[in-house]
Amino acid sequence: MKRRTSRTSRAAMASLGSMASTLRAIAYRLIHEAGADGMTALEVVEASGSNRWGIQPRISELVSAKAVVDSGRTRQNPSGRHAIVWVVADHAGQGGDA
Repeated sequence: MKRRTSRTSRAAMASLGSMASTLRAIAYRLIHEAGADGMTALEVVEASGSNRWGIQPRISELVSAKAVVDSGRTRQNPSGRHAIVWVVADHAGQGGDA
């Protein structure tokens, strides 16, 4: 038996797609503005004011789309762990301060 999708469920799904697109654009803008210095995922989360679960998947989507790339560098998070520094593809290989 096929499950029916309600009008409100369809609306909720549509708004999630719109929100994901907005968060992806915010993440890209922040990383782009950081230039060759780039940003870690946590830095993007903090700068965006979004929650981790909303913005981090958008960074993964940008990586899959090759709009954002691994700079080859890491930076230490407050937890002491090292995190990848992401840059827009145009800044790949340019280095940075970190």
